[in-house]
Amino acid sequence: MKQSIFLAALMLISTGCFAQKSAIRTAKNLAMQETPDFDGARAAIKPALENEETKNLAETWYVAGLIGNKQNDNIWLMGQMGQTIDNAAKGAAVEESINYWLVADSLAMVPVYDKKGNPKYDLKTRKKIAEAIVDYFQKQDLAIYASYLAEQNDDLGVANAFKMHCDIPDLAMMQDPKLQAKLPKDTTYYQYMSYSLSYYYRAKAFDEALKMAERIAADPAHEVTAYQYFYDLYKQKGQPEIAKAKLAEAVEKFPTEPWFIQNMINDLVQSQDTLGAVAYLDKAIENDPSQAQYFHTKATLLSTLRRFDEAFTFFQKAIDMDPKNPEYYLNYAYAYSDKATVMLEGTDNLSQKEYMAVKKQSDEVLKLALPYYEKAHELAPGDMSYARALRQCYYRLHMDKEYEALSAEMQNY
Repeated sequence: MKQSIFLAALMLISTGCFAQKSAIRTAKNLAMQETPDFDGARAAIKPALENEETKNLAETWYVAGLIGNKQNDNIWLMGQMGQTIDNAAKGAAVEESINYWLVADSLAMVPVYDKKGNPKYDLKTRKKIAEAIVDYFQKQDLAIYASYLAEQNDDLGVANAFKMHCDIPDLAMMQDPKLQAKLPKDTTYYQYMSYSLSYYYRAKAFDEALKMAERIAADPAHEVTAYQYFYDLYKQKGQPEIAKAKLAEAVEKFPTEPWFIQNMINDLVQSQDTLGAVAYLDKAIENDPSQAQYFHTKATLLSTLRRFDEAFTFFQKAIDMDPKNPEYYLNYAYAYSDKATVMLEGTDNLSQKEYMAVKKQSDEVLKLALPYYEKAHELAPGDMSYARALRQCYYRLHMDKEYEALSAEMQNY
């Protein structure tokens, strides 16, 4: 009786396993027949992916991936015959097939030992998978899918598609030199990687974005971009100390890149370390004296420290280097205005005569600001911020006619 029950159990297990292996064949046939039934093939393979006897077979996962592969081919063929290509289904089929095939390859590389203890691997399955995925890479299937997803505003989907494309050359199955020759990490490859990074950032997938930033940092052409993302991403993640360390590293690594020094200065100014910011600017100017912005920023900071005469010198250097920048003239003018205001501090206890003497000196300094306000307005006509600054100067200097004329002009902005 017990033996009969045991044999019956074995029969059930064997029958179940046979049924699932039959389902694998059915799924494959449905996907590869002249008129394929991809939905039917997926339904057929699903139980085999879960069955204890078949879920650890490379063949099971290979066939599961083959369904998407054949659907991708079928959609492409229909497009060649004049039908509208379903980019959503085509791209999803490619991603699906790769995800299944990665599992299939890992199972194919699980050693099976012969009687002598020698390991055997399913290299045939690995080769078939590798060839198909190389074809995806060369045909840019995933990049095309990413472009479609961008039109749908699916930022995370775009990032994942570009990442999957860029992952292909680094897959274990692709390390044969002959395959590597077909998978160049060229300009386009790194451009796709940078797209993946930017879309992960847009999707607020900051951890994934950081991983991509680490990868593109290996390419000299994208190293600066990577460090810019390092700084911003660590700030977004609430890790300001790491962001600061990355920024300091970048300042040393890229001494002629204004973006890093400017952000370092901004951070120092926000932390009220203006002297530290000036010190960084001195270093930046020493490394690259061709940047007018460095001189302008240093002048602006010196002005906040009330070191006006030094500030004027650096404003003038900035203007000499970039005479068409209205911001330089405006801040030069502000420095004169600030100096004029500072001169009036502490005059509350002066006599009227003493105060008027100081006021006259202050107005003379303010008059020095006027041509810079006017030049800024001239270089940026129609810009309300420059016009307001000039109008305020007219008001302080009691230039009523000019004040009224500019006020009328501003009505048309």
